[in-house]
Amino acid sequence: MFSVQNYGNENSSKKSIKKRIVMPKEIINQLEAALGETLELLSSFTEKEMNTVPFEGSWTAAQVCRHLYKSESGMDELFYTASKPVDRDPEEKARELKETFLNFDIKMKSPDFIVPEEKQYEKKELEGSLEEAKQKMIDAAKKVNLTEVAPLPDVHPLQGLTKLELVHFVTYHTLRHNHQLKKIREKLQ
Repeated sequence: MFSVQNYGNENSSKKSIKKRIVMPKEIINQLEAALGETLELLSSFTEKEMNTVPFEGSWTAAQVCRHLYKSESGMDELFYTASKPVDRDPEEKARELKETFLNFDIKMKSPDFIVPEEKQYEKKELEGSLEEAKQKMIDAAKKVNLTEVAPLPDVHPLQGLTKLELVHFVTYHTLRHNHQLKKIREKLQ
């Protein structure tokens, strides 16, 4: 799946409009692999281990997975919501997202609306919710025009990103937390 997208305002002369072929298949494949790895990592924990705080100030493995679910849930609906086309490279912010989220030397604070609850989680329920969110998001990402601006509220931290940049965000955010799950796994062994 690909599309040819014009970038530039409608009043531009045809000579100043840049054309770029957008090939989201590669990043969607990376997203699918990252989300699959999350499920594999979760399956490597017992229910007791996934609910164990590995060190002070850390989330449990279950909380990391719940955080990922909260950040992914509903993304399919967002992708299916029609929006306006972007007048810039729809991957313009992808490199910055990658450099930020895959820099494991920096600590980040999660927005309150995706902070996981402090409770004991059931493994099967968590696995099921993550698998469902994964399938819905991948299916939507493969079917929609990812060059549109994501219809997010003005106060949302990702407001202004394209749907394609959101695919990049979810990919790198997931990879970041997969790294965290591996560190938790190591600490609990």
